[in-house]
Formats: sequence, structure tokens, C-alpha cells
Amino acid sequence: MTATIQQSTRGPEQILAEVRNNKMSQFQIITVTIALMMVILDGFEVGIMAFAAPQIQEQMGISSDILGYVLSGSLFGMAIGSIFLTPLADRFGRRPLTLAMLALIVLGMALTLTAPSAGWLIAWRILTGLGIGGMMANLNALVAEYSSDKRRTTAIAIYAAGYPIGATIAGFIARPLIPEFGWHSMFIAGTILAVLALVAAFFLLPESLDYLFGRRPAGALERVNTILTKMNLAPLASLPEVQVDEENRVSTKNTIRDILSPPTLRLTIALWVGYALLVAAYYFANTWIPTILTNVSGDPQLGNAMGIGANLGGVLGCFVFAALAMRFSGRHLLFLTLFAAAGAYLVFGMVFSIIPVAIMVGFVLGVLTTGGIAGFYAVAPTIYSSRSRATGIGWMIGIGRLVSVAAPIIVGYILASGAAPEKVFLYFAVPLLISGAAALTLLFGRSTATLAD
Repeated sequence: MTATIQQSTRGPEQILAEVRNNKMSQFQIITVTIALMMVILDGFEVGIMAFAAPQIQEQMGISSDILGYVLSGSLFGMAIGSIFLTPLADRFGRRPLTLAMLALIVLGMALTLTAPSAGWLIAWRILTGLGIGGMMANLNALVAEYSSDKRRTTAIAIYAAGYPIGATIAGFIARPLIPEFGWHSMFIAGTILAVLALVAAFFLLPESLDYLFGRRPAGALERVNTILTKMNLAPLASLPEVQVDEENRVSTKNTIRDILSPPTLRLTIALWVGYALLVAAYYFANTWIPTILTNVSGDPQLGNAMGIGANLGGVLGCFVFAALAMRFSGRHLLFLTLFAAAGAYLVFGMVFSIIPVAIMVGFVLGVLTTGGIAGFYAVAPTIYSSRSRATGIGWMIGIGRLVSVAAPIIVGYILASGAAPEKVFLYFAVPLLISGAAALTLLFGRSTATLAD
């Protein structure tokens, strides 16, 4: 009986404080792991095109400038999905949006198999990207909310590793599949994996406690108590009354105002600039490296090996960032990583023609750029409140992807003009330097977010 009385006096703030101050339970670890599996799928679905591109270009007779649009198709979809679909998670919930986005990915991957031309290929890649973009930022928020304060930056950095892991898996699968069965085989594999992920998420992915407490959807108390029981926390007898105006219940206007008003506005702009320029450089390298090296060397396996090496470096980068984040501030690690990445691009451009050295530098390049992405994923949730967290992260990723769409396209035109490929890497060191400067400004001032950095 005493426990019941104590339960009735605990408010959302006290419960969320318990979640964030206690050691992570098995349920929390499983939830983060499920999110990791989902982002591995995202990396696989995007990585497919980079490895299939050389054969698609040959079979469809696509020029380098048009191939740039094909490679950017999913990036454009990801940008639109992050900006316009992710905010729906703050309104309708993290779980339903994730399921809807997975269904969209299944549809896009399946339709890609039917593409008769570059135009249709671009259209279906945009559709796939919509699902990926709408899901990634949403899951980023979910991981942040289910992680303890002590392990949040580390958990998100490990979560971020899922993307290069997925792209690396795509590379390893592409090596035997594409030469033997053609590029369509990769999209068949991607469709099957997306269906399996949808089924797994339906049965295993929980709703966010922050969302349930903040929005109070139908059955919120029962859903909260189910989650608390799985986390070995005492359930509630009732949900304390909160004042939520009708406007906040039915629109995302207030969440957008949150991220675009002082003191958060300056930090939001820094996130947008820093992340956008980083992912522009990242997607240039990850979409074009296999094709560039294949065209320069005449050996498709060499381009494939370089792509795999860069993605393996990306996996290591996320885990290195995660390990360092256990001792150092994520914001300090972020700007240092970005300045180092700019140096790696300069070196890569200078040693491009020395293939063994270029492969090693490409690996380091993957370590640093993906480590930087992990850093932005880790820092962004600490800037926004629970009410606007998915929106804030979604807009950061969406704006970044929208800018990054131009990178493969611009590179396509540069290469079509006859420019030396190594020059492009030198050019992209500049946006990385600016990205580092933007990340440096995140050290000055914090918002009123409830999550600790």
C-alpha cells in the first residue's frame, strides 16, 4: 500500500530523472539496439546505390552528370522526410512514425526494381529516401530519451555507427551479387531486409516515455506502466494532470517556435551549418568514391574495396567517438573531429594517385567524417526540449541532407567537364573547416534542454 501512495505522487519529471540517472536497464539497451538495427538498414539502403552505380551507369548509358542526380535521389528524399515527416513524431508518437517510414522504405525499394530509366530510378530513390529521412532523426530522439545521462553520448555515437555498418554490409554483399546476378539483386535483398525490419519494429519497438507524458494519447497510463515495469521501475496509479493547450495538441507550430527562438536559435543555426557542410562532404565521398576509382583504374573491385574501406573507417569512427565521449564532452570532441576531417580530405587529394596510400587515407577519412556525424547526433538532443526534440533533430538532418543533395550533382558536372578527380577532395576540405568553426560555437551557451551533454 505504501508503494501505491508513493507511486501516485511521482510526476513525469521524477520518473524521467530516474530513467536518466539510473543504470540502463536491459529494456533500454534492447530499445537502443533495435534502433541500431533500423539505422543499419538505412545505411544499407543508401549504400546500395553507391555500389550498384557503375553497373547501372554502364547498362543504362547514363552520363556522369545524370548519374549525380541518381546518386542524389535518396538524399533529396531524406532531406524532405527529415524536415516534413519527422516533426509528426512529436505530434503522433515515435513508434507509429517509425512503422510508417519503414513501410515507405519497403515500397520504394520494391519499386526501384521496376525502374526502366534513370528518371524512374531517381523517383523511386526519392521515395525510399523519404522513409529513411523520416525515420533516422525520429530514432535519434528515441535513443536519446531511453539512454541514461551518463551513457547518452556514447549510446548515440554507437547508434550512428549503424549507418556505415549498413553501407559496409552493402559493399560486402555487392561484391559477389552484382557480378553474378546484376544490380537488381541488391535491391531485392534491400526489400527483404526492409520487410524484416518492419516486422521486428512492430513487435519490439516501444513508444517514447517523453512523448507519452507530454502528449497523453489514449491509453497513455497503461503504456507508461508497461514500459516502467520492463525497466524495473514502480508503475503509476495515475498520470498527474498537466496543462496542455489545444494548439499544442493538434499542431507542430509550438515545436517549430521552440527551435527557432532564443536562446535556442543560435545553436540551431550552428547545428544546421555545421551538419549540412559535413554531410555534403561525407555523401560526396561515399557516393562517388567507388565510381571514381572504378573509372580511373578500370577495376570495379578496386572501387568497391575503397568504398568498403571508407565505410569500415566510419564504423570505427563512431565507436572511437563513443569511447572518447565516456571521458570528454561531446561538443569538444565534435569540433576537433571536424578540423581533423578537413585535413584528411586535403591529404587524400594529394595522395590520390598512390592507390595503397589513398586506401589507408580513405579509411581515416571515413573514421573522421562519420565520427563527426555521430558527434552531431549526440549533441543535437541536448539542445532541444522533449516537446521539440524530434523536430529539432529532424530539421538539422533535413537541412543537412537538402544541402548535401547538391554535392553528388555538382561533382558529377565537375567530373563531366574533365576535371581531375583528386581536385574535388581538395575543394571539400573548405566546407569541413567551416563546419568545424560552426561546431566550435556550440561550446558557448546552452539551451534549457533536459538532457545533459
